[in-house]
Amino acid sequence: MDKVRTHREMLKRAWFSMPRDEDKVEIREIHVNSLSESWHVVKIITDVKSYYSSSSQGFRTLSEAIEYAEKRNKENDGVHDYTKYKLVIN
Repeated sequence: MDKVRTHREMLKRAWFSMPRDEDKVEIREIHVNSLSESWHVVKIITDVKSYYSSSSQGFRTLSEAIEYAEKRNKENDGVHDYTKYKLVIN
């Protein structure tokens, strides 16, 4: 094996042998942030033991952003149950 391949294998073994946080606090939140008077962002954050995911959507008015966040907070499509998410408006 060449040096690069050997180094990659060593890094991979080290990564997978690291202990994982078994007592991880799960975070499920929908944030509404006003970045300026004319730009507002809704960010959905899922940080659980098995994975991390986030997505964001921008809006020109605060009322549109809040309406979208409240609508998503009531959704349960079978895959994502957003009714369990905490709604945070900044």
